[in-house]
Amino acid sequence: MNIDRRRFLKGAGAAGMAGAASMAGMGAVPRNASAANLDPAESYNNSNLARFAGNVVVKPGKYSGLVQVVDLGTSETLAWLPMMLTGIDAPIPHHICAMPSKNPRETFDFFFTMQRPGSPYINENSPEWRDRGHMGMWKARYDGRGEQNRIILVNDVADTTGMGLGVHAALGVGPNQGLVSYADGQKDLVLVTTTDDQPKIVASFKFDYDPVAKTLNCSRVFPDPSTGKFDYQGLRGMKITHEALMGEELMPADPTACFIDTLVWHPELPVAAVLIRRLGLVVIVDTETWEPVTVIATPKGAPDHFPLVRQTGYTWAFSVPSVLSPMHEAGFLTNGKYLFCCNNVLQNNVGVVDSSHHDPRKWKKIAYIEGFGRTHLPFHTGNMQDSRYIFFTAWARRPNRGYIVRCTPGNWTLDAKIDIGPDPHTVDVLHDDEHISAVYSGHQGGQSGLVIINADSLEIVARMPSPNGHHDHVVIPSDWQMAKASRSVSV
Repeated sequence: MNIDRRRFLKGAGAAGMAGAASMAGMGAVPRNASAANLDPAESYNNSNLARFAGNVVVKPGKYSGLVQVVDLGTSETLAWLPMMLTGIDAPIPHHICAMPSKNPRETFDFFFTMQRPGSPYINENSPEWRDRGHMGMWKARYDGRGEQNRIILVNDVADTTGMGLGVHAALGVGPNQGLVSYADGQKDLVLVTTTDDQPKIVASFKFDYDPVAKTLNCSRVFPDPSTGKFDYQGLRGMKITHEALMGEELMPADPTACFIDTLVWHPELPVAAVLIRRLGLVVIVDTETWEPVTVIATPKGAPDHFPLVRQTGYTWAFSVPSVLSPMHEAGFLTNGKYLFCCNNVLQNNVGVVDSSHHDPRKWKKIAYIEGFGRTHLPFHTGNMQDSRYIFFTAWARRPNRGYIVRCTPGNWTLDAKIDIGPDPHTVDVLHDDEHISAVYSGHQGGQSGLVIINADSLEIVARMPSPNGHHDHVVIPSDWQMAKASRSVSV
């Protein structure tokens, strides 16, 4: 996929020169309207934004087709990239993660995925969007060091690897630093690459459920040795026509479908967790050998682990005789002591797994966080850097608004509820470890924006509007330690 940047810039430059000539003809006198670096906003509930200086977020616009970089210290958009320029019809940037940067206003690298419009548009809007769009992943770079800020597409990872995946991306941290994962629930594939500008394939897995034998089959898959690429671009490998929406884990589908969500990384151990929505499972993978070592059943009433029944070559079969509830979204606490698993649709609770032991086969469920009710699904997790709180999104279909809830680890009860706006999604922590940011999308068509919340007092201290329908966002980590509280260990 090539972008004719020279032609695009030439057209933009010509338009700019025409505008300047028009002003000169009118006798207009140029004058400074504002500083290049905006002063902190002092209105619209955004008093003293200067305290958030250094916090920069990058947000994919699920309905706008944009990727946007915003400085929270000024409420200024630093750069935006319309993915339509790549030639994609109806792009939907989906999930995102970012590399640490000491000065994110100057530069940082990030990774994002793109899905086809099938899932949001079929159920929520117009079915004529069904066959449009693209499934893929990109490495991108924000560059604010020149005369004009810009976002550069560094690598089309789907084209480089031959595997187009459209759901989560998560950055490896701790022992897994230097890696990034991608996943897709329509194809039930997971890909791990290096974070280089020319990424190298590290490992890939395919998951299938056998409804007759009642086994989950976890298989290593490998690129074609003659090309070094997979053959999973575009629609190749799809089991279902659209990614299951929130609450659709029980939808009729290919009986082998698992609805893979993501691969997230343990912050302290060389292991990772693959989240399997439809079956309410977490597959724990050893990231030194790239072998699945155990399967954790997350719902209440299920055993802690399902057993391995056989291994044949690069396929591991685990017995999964029953599913008590689907699970959608999960993540480790920043310190790695606990894994939180959002059991939704049938149970609407969060399973708490003690994940502190170096052997994942000894991890155990120790509690369930309840109180979400029947209409609101536990969905998305967000950490503090010091692990003092864990936040969850309580998501609901319209006309219900949804909200953010807080839990203190060790207490295992919901101690706060914050209504930030309709259709809330991800929560991320700011550099000061005192505030969190959260996005809401108005069910992809109504009220939409980003809020900053004091994590202790729960006061909404700033509200920044955005019309781009954000399903995800990430605060650029200042270092690798902060990255452990970011879009790495939880989603």
